[in-house]
Amino acid sequence: MFRCILEMLPESNSLKKIYNKRRRVRNIYKRKKCIPEYLKDNNFEVELNYKLWVTKGARFKASERCEELDARYNRIVGWVSSYLIIFSVLNLCKIPFFTLPDNCSTFISISLSILILVFSQFAYAKNYSVQARNYHECALEIAKLYNSLRSLKVNPRHSLYEVNKIKDEYEKILDRYNNHLPIDLMMFKLEKKEYFNISILSYISNHVRYFILVRSAYYFCVFILPVLYCIICMINSGFFLY
Repeated sequence: MFRCILEMLPESNSLKKIYNKRRRVRNIYKRKKCIPEYLKDNNFEVELNYKLWVTKGARFKASERCEELDARYNRIVGWVSSYLIIFSVLNLCKIPFFTLPDNCSTFISISLSILILVFSQFAYAKNYSVQARNYHECALEIAKLYNSLRSLKVNPRHSLYEVNKIKDEYEKILDRYNNHLPIDLMMFKLEKKEYFNISILSYISNHVRYFILVRSAYYFCVFILPVLYCIICMINSGFFLY
């Protein structure tokens, strides 16, 4: 409330001037705390070293993410295809508990067929295997530059020209490859959490984000679909009425 009163005072008021001055000092202090460690010394070599290290790690994480997505989408297509065959055979064999009405069985078969088509087309369009290889090659190229810069810093007589040459090569590499996703950078930071100020909430929330982005569809199709089928069979047989 006192703050609101101060803000309502005219700019010429002495109390308002003191308040504005203290607020500016506080804002400057907050901004300084938000500046990354590698920028505080205003050292170009340190900044470039940090960028190479972080980008290299994020690209490796992007490669791992794409490899996992490619493997999981292939497994999804395989599992859903097998469920389509199994559910159809169960209904054809007229096993009492697993036998469903024809309209319900047809709906399930069409739904599973659509799922297979969607995941197949999505995996083909994204081409995760190629993305994973590109990210991995990009990370390896950046790793070479990172090692070159590290070895260069050992020599106290190295020139700024050599550092700029590494910087130019780094920019050329970035131009040749697609950028990684924000989640890739966060997963790298979580892996190297001793170097970053990661809160418990951020740690949990980013792992949840990664699970939803990469693994949720797989677990739904592989584990939830057969459970849903069994629930439908239980409802059809009147299991919940007893």
